[in-house]
Amino acid sequence: MNYKIYKSNVICNNQKEIIKVIDKSYFIHQETFPGEDFTWSYKKYNTFGLTSSNELFYDLFCELKTFIYDYIDCDRLWLQSWINYHSSDKVLGWHNHDYPFHGYICVRPHETTTVFSDYKIKNKIGNVYIGPGDIEHKVVVDKQYEDPRITIGFDILTKSDKDISYNIGCIPLTK
Repeated sequence: MNYKIYKSNVICNNQKEIIKVIDKSYFIHQETFPGEDFTWSYKKYNTFGLTSSNELFYDLFCELKTFIYDYIDCDRLWLQSWINYHSSDKVLGWHNHDYPFHGYICVRPHETTTVFSDYKIKNKIGNVYIGPGDIEHKVVVDKQYEDPRITIGFDILTKSDKDISYNIGCIPLTK
């Protein structure tokens, strides 16, 4: 197990406001990409671009950069980020990420567990998971819920992707 869990003070101290921004962003996404899922259109937007004029998301971005550079010893990094916004019957099944590193931020995780191929993480508000990208994982609903489950997923590149048409949702991270 080569992962780490951080705690986001921005999420813990501002969860309701963060959820309001994400709810609004969900509807903007639906207008921009009709019929497309917030999660699976991850290559078409970046969470922090979609929310770029919001001070809380600015603070969250800065906090996340600190966590990422603590976890990864590399001079140049790129961040792809999307929002998972799911009802209890639509959570993510088994999948992995074709990136060196993957992570997620628990905004409103409800009572869920992320099950990896060889470990489990009980999701809690404000938790920020960072680990290898190639480990299969899925979300398990421990207790049914009403409001959408919200997490912010992200992948991290450690070298440039020369084919820019491949992913317009990836942005550079500076220290």
